[in-house]
Amino acid sequence: MRKKATKAAVDSSRGLREQGARFFGKLLDFNRDRSVLRDPVKQFCDAHELSSPQSHVIIWLGHEGPLNTGALSRLADIHDKSITGVVDRLEARGLVERTRHPSDRRSVVNALTPEGRSIYEGIRERIETALAGFFATLPPDELETLFRLMDRLHDTVRVPQD
Repeated sequence: MRKKATKAAVDSSRGLREQGARFFGKLLDFNRDRSVLRDPVKQFCDAHELSSPQSHVIIWLGHEGPLNTGALSRLADIHDKSITGVVDRLEARGLVERTRHPSDRRSVVNALTPEGRSIYEGIRERIETALAGFFATLPPDELETLFRLMDRLHDTVRVPQD
């Protein structure tokens, strides 16, 4: 099992810092030029009158399944005070339902309704189709290398589950 790199070890290595800067630049380049991925999703969300925060909530609930409000807030990167309003609007539209946690009645669990799940599937389909266009440019061995490297990088930031 790989050890997590300590901040001191990373800071002490100029070469790794330079690689970090290079990688950061690539991430920014990709983010700037991601319209081929973003546009089909934005068009779909616009057609369904979903704001960006609402679409993020739908994506996370679709991917993770039911979540308490705090976890949903963190994953969707929406402030705790704002998440309630976002979920209120989705609930009013019949896309999300809230229930009390069975073992902790103070906690609220948010889940997609069947209509919300259908919206999630539409978003996911558009993302997967756009990504397929990227992956088609790579030979199978490079694609496998990409996924293997992504897994290794993810392992370094993964938060252990209790």
